[in-house]
Amino acid sequence: MTDDPTELPTGGGDPLGVGRMQDVEDIRRAYMKMVRVADIGRHFETPVPAEFNQPYTVTETDWTGMSRPPQGKYLNRKRNLRRAMNRIQLFLPELLGGAPKRIFELSTAHGAILEVLRHYGHEVMGNDYVNMVSGDTPEQRAIYRRVNDPGFVRDKDDYGLPIPSGDQIVDWPYRPIIDSIGIPMALFDAGRTPYPLEAQSFDYVLSMQAIEHYCHPQDWMTIVDEMCRIARQGVFLLLNPMMPEMTADPVYAQAFHKARADLRDFDRHGFRCVGCHLHWGQALGFKLMRL
Repeated sequence: MTDDPTELPTGGGDPLGVGRMQDVEDIRRAYMKMVRVADIGRHFETPVPAEFNQPYTVTETDWTGMSRPPQGKYLNRKRNLRRAMNRIQLFLPELLGGAPKRIFELSTAHGAILEVLRHYGHEVMGNDYVNMVSGDTPEQRAIYRRVNDPGFVRDKDDYGLPIPSGDQIVDWPYRPIIDSIGIPMALFDAGRTPYPLEAQSFDYVLSMQAIEHYCHPQDWMTIVDEMCRIARQGVFLLLNPMMPEMTADPVYAQAFHKARADLRDFDRHGFRCVGCHLHWGQALGFKLMRL
């Protein structure tokens, strides 16, 4: 055994086969296996409730008018619910029991997190909007805009849906799934503050792999401040790791890592960071609680 922390271990007790790796591709495959286990592996013996074994009651025609439906993996209800169960058990275990809470989730997408929380007796509400992540230039991508950026204008989203001129929308990529499972929604662009929600109107406010869609990380703490305004008790954020193009952008990368440090050190509005969670090999989950 070497004391060099950069050297890969060898020998027994090696479930990922790290000691047998021969090249970078082996490392990549082992890492992807670890990522899949973190997302959809079975971490506890708690079964997925039987009510979730049925597929979504949607058809291909439900996405008529869009240039494409959401990714196929997100149309798999069983997979979505297993992933959601994992995240709640790992990050929010206190919500598996106790008194019912009012819970709001930004960018709820297929709604699996809220389906699980509703199963455990909580009152839930989701949020969504048209997607504006892709674009021919950085100026057309919401991930690079500033909060309340007046110069950010698009006619259609990544799915070919029209972007409304006002706050209210009637269509977004996951609407057919949300309609089929009956999750109540508040539809607004989360890159524009303040949100149309009353102060302390929910016990918990969640954001799972979503804040990157709203604005440049220079302004993420503005979004977090708004989440704290709405929450009475807790705020939880799970970030996405940076894509290669963001890693190669020194301004974005620096702002991303500063935002992570700011979340780790968060202590304002009566909220304090009480947990930093490792996900995909990086500290990406942050739990803020009113203390």
